[in-house]
Amino acid sequence: MRLKERCCKTAKFYSGCVLLALEYLHRKKILYRDLKPENLLIDAEGYIRVVDFGFAKQVADRTYTVCGTPEYLAPELVSGKGYHKSVDYWALGILIYEMLCGYSPFCDSSGNGDQMTICKNILHANLKFPSGFTDRKAKAVIEGLLIRDVNQRLGCLRRGALDIKHSPWYKDVSWDAMEQKKLKAPWIPTIRDPLDTSNFDPYDEDDYYVEPYRNNGDNWDDIF
Repeated sequence: MRLKERCCKTAKFYSGCVLLALEYLHRKKILYRDLKPENLLIDAEGYIRVVDFGFAKQVADRTYTVCGTPEYLAPELVSGKGYHKSVDYWALGILIYEMLCGYSPFCDSSGNGDQMTICKNILHANLKFPSGFTDRKAKAVIEGLLIRDVNQRLGCLRRGALDIKHSPWYKDVSWDAMEQKKLKAPWIPTIRDPLDTSNFDPYDEDDYYVEPYRNNGDNWDDIF
């Protein structure tokens, strides 16, 4: 299998895992609101685990809180007009684009990561693909997820996530098999035991000074 085909297959598998997670959350009326690669872990079976629910919120109709990672923010969130699950499907489009292209579509091209520039790009910049991007099916699903008009965005129509699942790019994915973890994952991490952290970058705790706890004798914590 050529490298480009393998990358596309990998992106399809991982984004499919994320789509299933978002679909489940939305059935529970929960918005995730912080989709990005840093919040996606690979478990012992090679499947995606969505982590860090610090921005998650149960919403019956819509909410107005501005939160998330700049390059993944949906235009309706940036403009403060109120939003619902639409922001998660926009972020899914950004994720797929980044996995296939290596960068996010509305990033600050100067490399400075200026948040105002990113927000202006999200609201007004045209969606462009690298010159060598030839996968029309992948392009179609990305364009469908990154439509600024919420009423036309994939995932926000009458059939919800089914419109994404049934797009031509995902045609060869067995969603039932993926949900039951019966599909072969692109990569299985080597894990020696439940406490093995060798797959994570080392973290020097000495970078941060933590004041040691000292009991002053009043035993205030006995109630806990």
